[in-house]
Amino acid sequence: MNRRLFCLYILSSLSAGALGAAPPTLTKDEVEVSYENGMYTGRFSFFVPVPQAVAWEVLIDFDRMAAFVPNLESSRILTRDDTAIVFAQKGKISYGIFTFAFESERRVELHPKEGLLLAKALSGSAKHMASEMRVAAEGAGTRLAYRVEMIPGRWYPSSFGISGMRHEIAEQFTALAGEMLRRAESRAGR
Repeated sequence: MNRRLFCLYILSSLSAGALGAAPPTLTKDEVEVSYENGMYTGRFSFFVPVPQAVAWEVLIDFDRMAAFVPNLESSRILTRDDTAIVFAQKGKISYGIFTFAFESERRVELHPKEGLLLAKALSGSAKHMASEMRVAAEGAGTRLAYRVEMIPGRWYPSSFGISGMRHEIAEQFTALAGEMLRRAESRAGR
């Protein structure tokens, strides 16, 4: 390959790589989890370089969520109207050598004007689970601010629960952010 062709090859490779942004990653170190009186509380704030509408769309796409969130085996909407969605999910959480099956039926209240999703478990593996997701436009993307509280249906050592919850939240929301980016890029024609 002559020098000119080699330079063109390198430039075209760099240009092609620049078209697709690297998927944003939420690390477990960016997820705060605490444990008090049997309840785990987790939170994070995470920037995703996509329009707010795309982030919102992915966060409420419960019928297709099992296709892009790794620990979900099934996810489906049971009922839906303009103000709320009731959905059911099943999956497995794997952390180290441990694997735990879970299921949940949750109701999420939709407040699109405020960029707010409020979810509460109706039934499932957890004794209590409630979360709040704020979805706000920020610069050239969207800021996701999440808070969850959970009381597991079975006992875990608190140190294992904290570490496992940080890992699961980071993995799930990294997958959601990857899907957000994929949809945004496909709409932009990349």
